[in-house]
Amino acid sequence: MLVLQFQEGCNLIMTKFNHITCLSLTALMSCSAVAVDIEPPTLKEVLIIGSKEDRAKLAGSGVQIGQELIEKQSYTDLNQLISMAPGVYVREEDGYGLRPNIGIRGATAERSQKVTIMEDGVLIAPAPYSAPAAYYITNAARLHALEVLKGPASIQFGPHTVGGAVNLVTRPASWQNFAELNYTVGTDRFQKMSAISEFVTGNVSFMFDAMHYSSDGFKKLASGGDTGFERNDFNAKVHWQPETELNQTIVIKVGYADEDSNETYLGLTDTDFDRDPTLRYPSSELDRFGSDHSQLHISHKIEFQNNLQLTSKVYFNKFNRSWNKFDGFIDGPDAKLVLSSPSQYVTAYEVLAGIQDSAAAGLTIDVTDNDRAYSSDGIQFDLAKEFSFAGFDHKLDVGVRYHHDDVERDHQQRSYLMTAGQLVSDGIVRPSKVVNYAETDAIAVYLQDELSKGDITLSLGLRYEYIQGSVDNYLTDSVSSNTQSILAPGAGVHYQLSENIGLLAGVYVGFSPAGPGASAAEAEESLNFEYGVRYEADTYSAELIGFLSDYDNLLGRCRASDANCAVGDEFNGGQVEIGGIEFNSQYEIALTETISLNSQLNFTYTESAFQKSFLSQFSQWELVKKGDELPYVPQYVGRWQVGIESNNWAVDAAVKYQHEMREVPGVGDLIPGQQTESLATLDLSATWFVNNDFNVKLLIRNATDESAIVSHRPYAARPNLPRMVLAEVKYRFNP
Repeated sequence: MLVLQFQEGCNLIMTKFNHITCLSLTALMSCSAVAVDIEPPTLKEVLIIGSKEDRAKLAGSGVQIGQELIEKQSYTDLNQLISMAPGVYVREEDGYGLRPNIGIRGATAERSQKVTIMEDGVLIAPAPYSAPAAYYITNAARLHALEVLKGPASIQFGPHTVGGAVNLVTRPASWQNFAELNYTVGTDRFQKMSAISEFVTGNVSFMFDAMHYSSDGFKKLASGGDTGFERNDFNAKVHWQPETELNQTIVIKVGYADEDSNETYLGLTDTDFDRDPTLRYPSSELDRFGSDHSQLHISHKIEFQNNLQLTSKVYFNKFNRSWNKFDGFIDGPDAKLVLSSPSQYVTAYEVLAGIQDSAAAGLTIDVTDNDRAYSSDGIQFDLAKEFSFAGFDHKLDVGVRYHHDDVERDHQQRSYLMTAGQLVSDGIVRPSKVVNYAETDAIAVYLQDELSKGDITLSLGLRYEYIQGSVDNYLTDSVSSNTQSILAPGAGVHYQLSENIGLLAGVYVGFSPAGPGASAAEAEESLNFEYGVRYEADTYSAELIGFLSDYDNLLGRCRASDANCAVGDEFNGGQVEIGGIEFNSQYEIALTETISLNSQLNFTYTESAFQKSFLSQFSQWELVKKGDELPYVPQYVGRWQVGIESNNWAVDAAVKYQHEMREVPGVGDLIPGQQTESLATLDLSATWFVNNDFNVKLLIRNATDESAIVSHRPYAARPNLPRMVLAEVKYRFNP
């Protein structure tokens, strides 16, 4: 199957780009062959921030989470990993992080749709333009590093620049022969098995990794049905450094991943949540998410003379998903109203909860399979040149990308009767709710020049996007199309005040495009400011940043879980202001000759306000008054991780706190039933390094077993992950 997808991807790309790829690679490979020493490629091939030295003078704010920090807690949940960065908000959903909701600096966290997410510098969301909700994302357990880039520097990485960019970095070649095995077992029959190996022959490195992880789930159905998940992930990566006069590297990455999870959007009434947050109503017993994802990424990097470097990437991604899930009642009351006010809808609540049969109540349950097929492909070139001109040292970056993506939707409705606490089909054939095809073609160009002279670094950037999109609605036999374009400048400055202290400031235009075919809705645009101070020393580093995002128009997008709107419909939210403060620090010191102490702390404070009053059909806004705060933007969020390590052992503790969030616009006290709850969790880790090749780890997630409502949307209260105990063994073999 992967071979067929490889051929399909190549054929598609070659057709669209008139054989640009083969022609460029042929020209580059024609360099005269000479005998050269093969040097292992640096991690800069996939990092967007670069080294610690690069970050120290970055004219913008960015966080890099490296392999050492990632391995301390062995997270498989991207929500937990990315919470190590300030300015980032996550909204938990299933407890395991299967489908993260990530927001940056107030940009909505709803399915991470307003954040540019990349894998090794390549767009990885299923359809970043046509349907940006990230129902697929790289498995966190595969990551070697993670980067979050904000401020003017993020202007390179579109299409969504209002908040920032996230780069998920997979393991690079080590240019050593090795094999590594990892096995983890834990609560609720959680298990993770992974294997990775690398084989080096001459100037070629072959890497293979495979992973399976699963759980029976922590929620309970009265029928005893499964509420867990299974995920599989298989990848191969080839690094080749041809023996040519010019240094160059070719990387070919092929991957396949699938998921089968019995997950649901259906939560509980607040009263039932207080009794038992792990309960699931029988009306969700058929809920199931199945998906498969395949990818082919080819990158080529060549270094010419005179500090000129060209990086070319060709990519192809395909994602299929089917989510069969509870979607309310057919010809009955709104399920959201039933769950928020069960005393007013007693009969409907009892049917939903399996207490009363549908036959007696005359209520039929809607279970809809949201079936979708996504694809995305593209080609991008990045040219970097270092030179001196007019008394400044310049690092000039120029990039261009052609991207195409599409999504085909078929949301098939089926009807069931609650009978003796179980769902039984009524046998009625019903029409699909949504049948459409959306596609987008986009050309993006950016230019960024970093000018340095003495203690001053000035970054000037410009991004241009031209986007053509269309939606073919098969139910109405209508086609809508639109075009969008944006020219977004940005500028940042860093001044090295002393050996350890630097000052930074920046301003840029943020952009998030409207969906294909949108007519009434405008693209999301903002004018973003940041300013702060950075301290760097051998054992301690810290950064304090203030930010302000002044939205000219906030864009709301309807998803299948939203009420009274069609999937993909968009709504204007007008002017909004979001501002706050971020703090981030890292500390490491030797306590003795063999024992060291390390600490990482981040904190974010955020304020937000709509700048006008209006009435919206968007269910997440509805009646908005000037000065109302945005939903799902916590006022406070922070994380502190501290550890002690020796040659033979290590212990680590991480405390994460997220303040309560309102779920509808408003000011003043939050309203019960329309808010998430504040949540503080403690994660613990203890590792025994048996020898250089073998270690054993004990992990406890949410050690104090805190429970809170993390969301009421779309269907009532849902919980966080309860206490989870894990044991991990890892063995590395170097032949």
